[in-house]
Amino acid sequence: MDALMAAVLGVPLSGLSEEARADDAYLAAHRSATADVALLREQLGVLADVLTEPVREPGREPARVPETAPVRQLRPARRARPLALRLAGVAAAGALVLGGGWMVVQVGQGVAGSGAGKSADSAAGSDEKADASAGDGASLLADPGYLACARLVVEGDVTAVDPVAGTTRERVTLHVTHAYRPAGSGPEADFVMEADMDPLLREGDHVLVALSKGSTTPDVWAVGESDIVPEREALARALPEAEGVTCE
Repeated sequence: MDALMAAVLGVPLSGLSEEARADDAYLAAHRSATADVALLREQLGVLADVLTEPVREPGREPARVPETAPVRQLRPARRARPLALRLAGVAAAGALVLGGGWMVVQVGQGVAGSGAGKSADSAAGSDEKADASAGDGASLLADPGYLACARLVVEGDVTAVDPVAGTTRERVTLHVTHAYRPAGSGPEADFVMEADMDPLLREGDHVLVALSKGSTTPDVWAVGESDIVPEREALARALPEAEGVTCE
């Protein structure tokens, strides 16, 4: 089963074959496809809500709202909101490409055979190139507004992964090797994650994590030097600007 099919069918990491779990390239493709499929589902839900809104008939007066009706107060948007919207657009477009490639495989299996598989591979490759060209724009750590409001951004080595009693989560403990925010973080940090999150964290892994204010689970977690390097570079460029940003 290829990475895209596994993501569409919701196969967890533990359900993959040993050969797939040992293949770093396959795991990276599965992680990317899982995120794209989840975002596509979310965007389709938003679209469904919009399409099912009742349409007011022409010439009919809208119902009057009683003067005593409470007025909902809207909170000011965070500085990170524009970046989040851009990310949603990019990810949704990538998910549509991946989803379209998968449907071509399914429809064409009985007719084109291996040719349909090549089309899916081509679609996935195009999506990976689009992700690479996005550069810093695809990382929360490239946004000074996010960093200004971040509770914790550190690199470190995993020293323990312990199940949280009564939940499906695990508590991960890090020995901090580099603290970005706040700069004076202690030698240890911990956070919780779902036990089946991809990539899974194991004792000895070197990771970079970022948690927003008030959160106990990371918004960003990169495992291994190859995944950490682009996040670290984006972070290095955005940190100086974050010093002059007020968290709203």
